[in-house]
Amino acid sequence: MTTTFKRPIAIDTRQRALVAWALVPVLVVWQLNGLYLPALGHMGMSLFWVADGFQWLVLPTTLLGLLAHRAALRPQHYGLALTRKSPWPLAARGLAVFITAGLVFLVARNLSWRVLGPSLGSFEWAQFFPQGLPGTAVQIYAAVSAGLVESIFFIGLPWLWYMNARQHPSERHFTLAVSAIFALAHWEHGRHIVIAAFFSHLVMCRWFLLWRTLWPVVLGHTMIDLAAFF
Repeated sequence: MTTTFKRPIAIDTRQRALVAWALVPVLVVWQLNGLYLPALGHMGMSLFWVADGFQWLVLPTTLLGLLAHRAALRPQHYGLALTRKSPWPLAARGLAVFITAGLVFLVARNLSWRVLGPSLGSFEWAQFFPQGLPGTAVQIYAAVSAGLVESIFFIGLPWLWYMNARQHPSERHFTLAVSAIFALAHWEHGRHIVIAAFFSHLVMCRWFLLWRTLWPVVLGHTMIDLAAFF
């Protein structure tokens, strides 16, 4: 079903083009990192974490800074508006995202494993985590950065672009498209993770489109990754 939306945030053609250009490097890197991260990890842990820091911190920060400077697009434009309201509704919504998307992920992963058979990926994060307290710190960093960056570049910014690029945007078409792209970015973990990522991202997109804020999705996504790491 196609629905006509009242656009709360309108951007012009130039801003839309800059959003598209900001999305391209992240989408490319996320498709390729399953090739170079394992190779760098086997060459040395320091190389692995330098590359990881570049893709999770340097690249997204640079792109978002350019959007703020060149297109006057700041976090509130792509779903991260700050509010002085009580944090409890956010916590409750984040928990709802964690439970629903997390359960969907587990069910889809386990069903695909049972129906399609084992599918071993070429890359597992756990093998590159340090031991002890440093490992815990790295796990928290990995979960928080993934929750924030993936929510921005696989939901918030794509929705901002799509809402202003289409005269009659479809929530269904948007959700299916970005969830497929998000799932394919996890190819190196095996087909069962790709399938699970697709369905869990469908859920996260629906929550975002219901609430029109990314914060609960960021929180829920982070908690899902923390649960997976620990």
